[in-house]
Amino acid sequence: MKLRIGNITCIFACATSFFTWADTQSAFTFSGKADASAIYNSALSVDELDDVSTQSDSGQELNAMLQGKWKINDKAQVTSRYAYSQQRYNQYSQYDLELHQFSLDGSYKFTQREFGLRFDGAKARLETGTFLDFQQMSVYLGTFIQPETFLRTSLKFKNKSFTQLYGRDANGFGASADLFHFLNNANTMFMIGLSGEIENAHDNQFNYWGAGLNTKLTHKFDMFGLASKVGIGWRYQYKDYESVEVSDLQASYNIQRDENRQVIQADWVLNIFDNLSVVTEVQRGDYKSKVESLTYQQNIASLGLNYTF
Repeated sequence: MKLRIGNITCIFACATSFFTWADTQSAFTFSGKADASAIYNSALSVDELDDVSTQSDSGQELNAMLQGKWKINDKAQVTSRYAYSQQRYNQYSQYDLELHQFSLDGSYKFTQREFGLRFDGAKARLETGTFLDFQQMSVYLGTFIQPETFLRTSLKFKNKSFTQLYGRDANGFGASADLFHFLNNANTMFMIGLSGEIENAHDNQFNYWGAGLNTKLTHKFDMFGLASKVGIGWRYQYKDYESVEVSDLQASYNIQRDENRQVIQADWVLNIFDNLSVVTEVQRGDYKSKVESLTYQQNIASLGLNYTF
């Protein structure tokens, strides 16, 4: 299944115009956020291009998000979202990253369940220009299996298109299940998720099946009279790539790219005003692969301000 999107900005503008009209017909809300952070990265990389550097650098990160939600009635709603992020490094500008993301989500609630359809599109740019277009269609079902426990399952169909690396262009299919459990009047949340996916690329060496595990624990509390939220999470991903035999004038050999990744992440959000917060985040990644150049460790830290409206 191959999905295409011509111009994400144009689609978002059309969707926003439609939602503005819908505001006169039914309940419509608009929200957004923006944040700026100082970041440090111990191992600069672009995973989608297998570009990993042993160099470290610091820089700045900017993020912005706009969201429009149209509540058609008590059961149905449509949500449109546009997000922009930018990373700029002080020394190695070839790793400067710019990302545009758009999503359109329609959902319907019945009894204790929620059914939905969602489209996600993304365009990624480096200093040299756009290198990746990504589209994904999802169908999901959410169910309260207990008053404090929510299960969300989804099926996903995705397409990746690279500007100059035709062999990496791929279609894929995936499925996931995420379980959320709430405690202490929903001030504490524990999440565990399982996922699996299959991806078929034009070049067989990039074909793979993969599996993942994702967990997170968050807790809200007051400190010195200020609202605060801390979280810690761990995720694991394994990819089993297709083994491809390559021959040259001297010999034949197999290309194998199997890899696994483990990332642990912790964050702290401190609300200094109703709409303004300080966000601190640290991350440690351990990346292993049968390709030696893709085996490395990475530490990322950031400190910034977040504003919501």
